[in-house]
This record gives sequence, structure tokens and C-alpha cells, in this order.
Amino acid sequence: MGLFDKVTDAIGGNSEGEKDTTEVTGAFDVPAWAVEDRVNVDKRTEIIHEHYHVTEEQAHTIAQKLKEELESTEGYSQHSIISNLEDDLDLDYDLLETIVWTERASIETMDRVNTYLEQNDPDKLYKISGPDDDRTHPITREAMEEIEEKGGVTMEKLARILIRKAEKYEDEGGTPERMEHWVPHEKFRFSIVAHVDF
Repeated sequence: MGLFDKVTDAIGGNSEGEKDTTEVTGAFDVPAWAVEDRVNVDKRTEIIHEHYHVTEEQAHTIAQKLKEELESTEGYSQHSIISNLEDDLDLDYDLLETIVWTERASIETMDRVNTYLEQNDPDKLYKISGPDDDRTHPITREAMEEIEEKGGVTMEKLARILIRKAEKYEDEGGTPERMEHWVPHEKFRFSIVAHVDF
């Protein structure tokens, strides 16, 4: 199974079927179709249990909370997810923050990548957009710079660049083994966006 097969293996949900856009009740409401089935609790439980020091039951509780919050039409707050889990689980705040931040970012990135891939345009160019400050990981910074120098890259090349950078910085938090979940390092803060020349 290739990287894109793994990435699009419905970890973030399933986009098949007609989408009912009639559920919008207000100008700023999120339609239910836009958020439903974003989180596959069973798969996300496995991922959390495998990659963090938590029990399977704790991993399931975290995955379920991510599903509830990320699929809410009222939106969500990462801080409130962490606080609610802190009340429910006997886990360190920093660990919960790392898990929630990383897995939320993974789910959202996979949703975005899947949406781009569904457009079936293999020549479309993408880049990484995100803050560049003292908390920016070298993986993100170097990937952003390399992709920008090339004027954008295909999704496959973008994934390969992130994998290379994650491998390069494996001793400093790189997680190349997590790239099938689009996690080059924990608590990443970037988005993948279409590259547009001005």
C-alpha cells in the first residue's frame, strides 16, 4: 500500500455519498455535511494508543472527544477539548495538549489533502503555509522554504519533502513514521494550501 493509499484510507472519515447542503440554519453555521464523519474513532484510537503513552481506554476517550468536538456544527476550541479531557482522564496536561493538538492537526490536514486529491488534478501545485517564529520546527521551516523556492510542488512531492525533513530531524522530534497520518512532527502548525502565483 502506497503513501497516498494509506493517507486516504478514511482515517479522517469518508466523503462518499451525496452531501445535503440544506441543513444550514444561519449565515455562520457550519453545515452538518461539512463536519460529519471526520473522525474514525476506532482508527484514531489505535493511532493514539500506538504513538503516545496512554492506555487503550484513554486513547478511545480522547478519540471520542475529538470526534464529538471536531464534528460539532458549533465549532470547537482546542483548549476546551484539553480541559474536558483533563477532567475525565488522569493524564498530564502537557501530554494531553500534545495529543489533542497533533491529532486535531492530523485530522484537519488529512481532510484538506483528501479534498485536494478528490479534485483529481495531479499537476496542481501546493505549498505549506504557517507561522515562522521561534516555535517553528526546522522541519516546517525548511519544507516551507524548499517548496517556496520551487514555486509550489505537487502533493506527492510535498509529502516526500516532509518525509525527508522528518527523517533528517528524527533525533529532534521528527516523526517520519507518522507521515501516513500527515504528522511530520508533534504539534505542527502549518496548513497545506494551493499555490497561487501573483
